[in-house]
This record gives sequence, structure tokens and C-alpha cells, in this order.
Amino acid sequence: MNDLKIGIIIPDRGDRPKFLDNCLRMMNAQTKKPDAVALINEPPKSTECDITFRYRTGYNQLRDQNLDCILLIENDDWYDPRYIERMVETWCENDKPDLLGYDYTIYYHINLKKWLRFEHHNRASAMNTLIKSDMNFSWCPDHERYTDIWIWHKCPEIHSRKIVKPLTHLCMGIKHGVGMSGGEFHSTYLDRYKNTDDDHIFLKTFMDPESLKFYTNSNNFIV
Repeated sequence: MNDLKIGIIIPDRGDRPKFLDNCLRMMNAQTKKPDAVALINEPPKSTECDITFRYRTGYNQLRDQNLDCILLIENDDWYDPRYIERMVETWCENDKPDLLGYDYTIYYHINLKKWLRFEHHNRASAMNTLIKSDMNFSWCPDHERYTDIWIWHKCPEIHSRKIVKPLTHLCMGIKHGVGMSGGEFHSTYLDRYKNTDDDHIFLKTFMDPESLKFYTNSNNFIV
């Protein structure tokens, strides 16, 4: 695995710089560091969501860099220092499919201090999806919010897909309301957050100290 070359795509609109700084810190702290980083942070052209445009642009930038696989990284979410290493190991263990991802996502709402475990149906969230690097496939429209649903369910050029269950939580979707959000769990469906975490016991169980310090500092989440 050590000789594999890994790329990551980080979409960014410039509307949450503290999160981006924290994301870059987490990527630099990975036990297997990426060989190439596509940070797509050009100014938005409109007020529409453009996350698909940023993922597509990043993928096209990385395709010709002789990489083995590419991971989609969201700048506000938490990643364990072993995240890239374990994703790539799992990809190799499963014969390097076109797509690999986790079968559930932990969503943690910072303002509510509550979390939920969201089970997926034959797909993964973008934040924990790995894509083979040399594919030529059609993307959904640039303004489509749910890039992950498209590439997992609606893209005919992607043939082999593998969903796995990690042994422990290696990433977490952080909800907060800062900047433009792609999904709906920031401000809607809040009744789904059933698990309370008033003393951050849940976060303390999984997060590394630097990440815990960032995500429990309320000054980082002032809109």
C-alpha cells in the first residue's frame, strides 16, 4: 500500500476559513498523507450550490497525475488521523473497486450538541467516498447538491462499487450553519438528532485532541 499514490479533493467557497484551516491541519496529520491535493476554492459564480462543480473540477485536475485513487474531503467535517490509511487499505482489500465508501455516516450538530447515525442504502456520503482516479464518467449538473447520490446510484460508467462498515468512527459529518451547506441536516430534520452529548463525551471518545479543541470552541461557529 505504501507505494500507492493518493489524491484528495477539498471543495471550498471561501465562506468558512476556520474550517478550511482545520481541514488542512487534519490532512497534514494523516498517517498516510495525500500525494496531491486539489483545493477548489475559486470564488463562487452565483449563490447556487456548486459543490458538484468543485468536485468535478478537482477530479479533472487530479486525473493526469498518475494517482491510484482520489478521496472526497469536505472542509468542515472531522477526519481521524488514520482515515486515509484505512480507506486505502480497505480499497486494496476489496480489489480496488471504482467506488468505495462507508455504509453509514455519523452526523454531529455542534449547536445542538446532539448526534445521529444515518444508515445508507447501497451508497456512501461524499465525505467518505473513495474514487478510482483514471475514470471518465459523466457528472451531474454543477448545481446538484447530492453529488454522492449521483455517482453511487445514477452514473452508468461506474461499474464496481463497494460499501464497507468501518471498525470504528473514522470520520464525522459536522453540522453547524456556517457558510453554504450541501445537505439538509444543518437546519432541517433536526428532530432526527436523538443522541445528546452535553459534555462532549461522544466527541471525546473518538476525536484527537486538536480536533476536539477546534470543534468544542464555540467561537468557531459564530455565523
